[in-house]
Amino acid sequence: MKMPSGRLFIVFITLISIMMLLFVSLTSIQVFKSNVYQKKADSRAISNDHIYAKRGKILDRKESVVADIAPERQGKEKGKWIWEHLRIYPHGHLGSQILGKVGRDGRGNAGLELNFDKDLRGRSGFERYVRSAGGREYYLLSEVKSLAIPGNDLVLTLDMQMQDIVENALKNGVEEFKAKSASAVIINPFNGDILAAATYPTFDPNEKKSNVKKCDIFSLAYEPGSTFKVVTAMAALQDNLVDPKSVWHGEKGVWVISKDIKIREHDSKDLGDMDMSMALAKSSNIVFAKIADSVGADNFYKFVRNFGFGSRSMEEIPGEESGQFKKPHQWSGRSLKTMGFGHEFLATPIQMAMVFGAIANGGYLMKPRIIKEWRDYEGKKIQETKPDTVRQMVSESGASQLREMLRGVVQGGTAKQVNSKILPGIEFSGKTGTAEKYSKEKKGFDRSKQVASFVGLAPSVNPQYVCMVLLDEPQTRTAGGVTAGPIFRRIMESIYMHPELSPKTYRLQNIENKLACNLNLQGKTLEDAEKLASVHSCHLEVSGAGEKIVSTLRMSSDSMKVFLGEDRVLSMPELKGLSLKDALNILGDSHIPVEFEGKGRIVEQYPAAHSTLERGQVCKLVLKENV
Repeated sequence: MKMPSGRLFIVFITLISIMMLLFVSLTSIQVFKSNVYQKKADSRAISNDHIYAKRGKILDRKESVVADIAPERQGKEKGKWIWEHLRIYPHGHLGSQILGKVGRDGRGNAGLELNFDKDLRGRSGFERYVRSAGGREYYLLSEVKSLAIPGNDLVLTLDMQMQDIVENALKNGVEEFKAKSASAVIINPFNGDILAAATYPTFDPNEKKSNVKKCDIFSLAYEPGSTFKVVTAMAALQDNLVDPKSVWHGEKGVWVISKDIKIREHDSKDLGDMDMSMALAKSSNIVFAKIADSVGADNFYKFVRNFGFGSRSMEEIPGEESGQFKKPHQWSGRSLKTMGFGHEFLATPIQMAMVFGAIANGGYLMKPRIIKEWRDYEGKKIQETKPDTVRQMVSESGASQLREMLRGVVQGGTAKQVNSKILPGIEFSGKTGTAEKYSKEKKGFDRSKQVASFVGLAPSVNPQYVCMVLLDEPQTRTAGGVTAGPIFRRIMESIYMHPELSPKTYRLQNIENKLACNLNLQGKTLEDAEKLASVHSCHLEVSGAGEKIVSTLRMSSDSMKVFLGEDRVLSMPELKGLSLKDALNILGDSHIPVEFEGKGRIVEQYPAAHSTLERGQVCKLVLKENV
């Protein structure tokens, strides 16, 4: 055989080398690394798709949905559709400080949404699908590997109708008294249910860039001032340490205990000699300092701690404060006396509300309750939070005596402005408070900044509600009786005039007929509404801008707030085919309650498009996917 020439030989050797390299590579791929390349091939042909678990709803005590989910397709990222599961809050700002907010990642970042994120979020799943060489997905060949489990539904004790009344009253109160903020809470004294709780200013969780604001009812530690005098009175009555009929010397407004210790009335005013009931009505610092002294340091400390001061009242609300109550060995020579009228320690509004709840219900301290029950995604109850009685703090007889004393505070004491002129036969009771604010910077109390408060029972006999109102740094007037007290009255008047909330519904017909503002102004122009209101001596407060009145809110017997909007909101717009978010934006100015079911796009709406919207009408929407 003749050997090839030099050039051909080089070509021949090159070809042989290439063939050997291909053989070695092929052997490596097929034999030694077959598993590696098989996995790479599978990863390109077979992919897993995330299956979203629907977040559970949050409902109020009357089954009104206050938080739900509305998924919206946003666009493609790296060739795949990305979904943002938008949390919808149909009531807007109502209850937002309690509910909190959900981030774009679908996780709660404040309030109940944060605290119960795991229960509400559920468990995500995944789905496997096959992709062709061209990248096309074949879901017909899919195999579900893990089903998504929807989150549980949370039912609250809150009542959104009552919440609306409270938040409107707080907003008006801040504006009237030029306060930094205002807060209120309403509880059922017999089971501890929180029916409404809010602070103004607030925020709308539907707005992505809104800043979360805490509710001061739980997060504010403040010096309770004179509202705490009921605790001192209770401690004295419970152990029969003080006869409530005993008369105490008023010290002509200044009690000189020693060279360094002096206890003064407000403005050093001489209130005269008085018994416990009169001292509570006049809010005497001196008498309650003497009563605390009679109770004694150990007894006083034990009683106050048993009421929960210095400890958190509940675990459901993130950021709740515990207050601050020092042990007796940390007290100064004046501490016991000043604590007797609510100074030199810190409490929270919810703690004070529960104190008055014990007075209202016969002496039992209840644990505040905001979670009513949990349900699974099919609506089946899986857990119920039952009322929890912590302990009996005072006898029924002692509680009854205190209720009568609190009635005297409103009838002839520091809270006369709490008396209602539009609720015949209904009496309120309660206690006023004004105290200096604690400054963390100064590590002491700031005399230039005050907190005004009122805690009341409604009605004074057989109370159904306990309501606390607190104003932070009011500027026009600072006393609790002329600031927080009137706000309490307005809240209760609105509740009593509400056909579903009033504990005295049989009185409503008589009350309605006597009201100057018993007018239906919805749909009228502002000019026509003002003419009609003038005839009936009804004062109108105008909010918003637009051609006609789209909603009204009666503030008292002779005043009404009217909301202006565009004429288009007086008839039902066409909503079919829209996302829930877009529909809510369109309906946003109409102040119409919205109920909805399903997800995706709107396929049905009630009332029908272009029909006239009646006063108090509810809009119902049905949504479906892939339409």
